[in-house]
Order: sequence, then structure tokens, then C-alpha cells
Amino acid sequence: MNSFSSRAFVSTDDYSSQVSKNNCDIEERSRFQFIVGMMIFCMGLAVFFAPEQPKQYASICEKYNTVNACQVW
Repeated sequence: MNSFSSRAFVSTDDYSSQVSKNNCDIEERSRFQFIVGMMIFCMGLAVFFAPEQPKQYASICEKYNTVNACQVW
């Protein structure tokens, strides 16, 4: 009778360790997805806010500087 209860106890520990491992895997996968999502979001913002042609913002440079200073583009 003791051997039955000890086997039941071992299988409960195995089950709880598997559940714990699965929870860690889910958390790790979720963390990775969050990081990848943030990277994609930041790249999207950079593409959205960056001008397609730098000459679009040349007038701002020329407003405060000489034309020669703004010819880096």
C-alpha cells in the first residue's frame, strides 16, 4: 500500500515539473515574441518618419545654415 502511494507521489512531481517546464517555455516564447514585435515596431516607426528623399528636409537646413553647409546630401 505504501508503494502505491509513493508511485502516485512521484508521478505528481513529474507532472508538476512538466507543467513548470511548459510554463517556462511559454514565458520564454512570449518574451521572445515581444522583443521581436518591439523590433519590428521600431523599424516601422523609423521607416515611417524618415524621409524618402533627404532633399525634402533641405529647406530646414538652409533656413538656419548656409547652402554650402547643407550640401551633405
